[in-house]
Amino acid sequence: MRLLFVTLRFPFPLLRGDQVVPYQRLRILSQRHEITLLSLYEREDELAGLDSLRPFCKAIHTVRLPRWRSVVNVALRGPFSSLPLQALYYRSNGFKKRIDELLAENSFDLIHAYMLRVAPYLSDVAVPKILELIDSMQLNLERRVAMESIPKRWLFQEELRRIVHYEREIGGYFDQMIVVSEKDRMLIPSQKVTVIPLGVDTDLFKPNRKGYKEPVIVFSGNMGYTPNINAARWFVGECFPFIQKEIPTVSLIIAGANPSKEVCDLAHCNGITVTGFSKSMPEILAQASVAIAPMQSGSGMQFKILEAMACGLPVVTTTLGLGDIKAGPGEEICVADAAEEFAETVVMLLKSPKMADRIGRNAREFVMHHHCWGNNASKVEEIYSELLKTG
Repeated sequence: MRLLFVTLRFPFPLLRGDQVVPYQRLRILSQRHEITLLSLYEREDELAGLDSLRPFCKAIHTVRLPRWRSVVNVALRGPFSSLPLQALYYRSNGFKKRIDELLAENSFDLIHAYMLRVAPYLSDVAVPKILELIDSMQLNLERRVAMESIPKRWLFQEELRRIVHYEREIGGYFDQMIVVSEKDRMLIPSQKVTVIPLGVDTDLFKPNRKGYKEPVIVFSGNMGYTPNINAARWFVGECFPFIQKEIPTVSLIIAGANPSKEVCDLAHCNGITVTGFSKSMPEILAQASVAIAPMQSGSGMQFKILEAMACGLPVVTTTLGLGDIKAGPGEEICVADAAEEFAETVVMLLKSPKMADRIGRNAREFVMHHHCWGNNASKVEEIYSELLKTG
């Protein structure tokens, strides 16, 4: 098939979900299909990843949208438009023009687009098209509103109001939509929504224990993302002191790009390291004895959990963090919500290497069977075939 991939964030490096998912789709689907990529970018340095994508694409087209223009879009158009603010933020006449040009110059069989914010660009396009939402923004924002303080809370409440209305409409603009969990699907009132769970590159994320003897806890992810910031602060404030009291030699690694000031400040606490961006997250995970995902907000499915599980690490998360991951508590993952129970579970794993090893091995097997990118790509191709058959 001849596919046009459309994304409003350049899909490399792999720092966010809306970069990881399109990158992995490109990597695998390009083996059997001819792909043209069209992407927005904000800064010139973002295009340093072009060479990493060229092997997967017949052609790559990029359009720059500087941040100042995005801010102006929201400020000038927000009061007069009902569109989500994030859709206004990514509004670009140049990008729309390039889409129209590519459609006029090529005979694409199908368009595969990413995230709700891209929908306004494609609502009037006649080519069969899929929108991969990854998760429901309504669910994401509902949880974030509860965590934010004023005045930021007002902004998220306004965006939530717009998103609720817009997610109800987009089913009429696309032939099929993809989300990662049943919880996300239930919030989008359309019969054209398919659940395809997130995947993991199990060749990259694999067991690689290096014989570290000191007890090490790791929390990974985009540390500029509010739910991760809140989770890190909660764990350090509510759980880590108890763990340190029980195991004085324990250390905590907080690893991930764009750490906020709140996260960086945690490095001043005894036993805590904040790494910032890491070129190799598997190398970071290889240093750990236990991985945590103490989520207090957020939505969708957590890459950080699946990656740690793929590396054979026992993971402790909350019910919110577990989400729609079907791993069995106590067998393939550990789940605890109250701070005391969360801390005690981490301590138990650190003090019981055999139990930690058993859960870690089960976790790896679970990911291999349920969250492999190759299997997920096959499900995407089934959607492609069905759309073209019915179209």
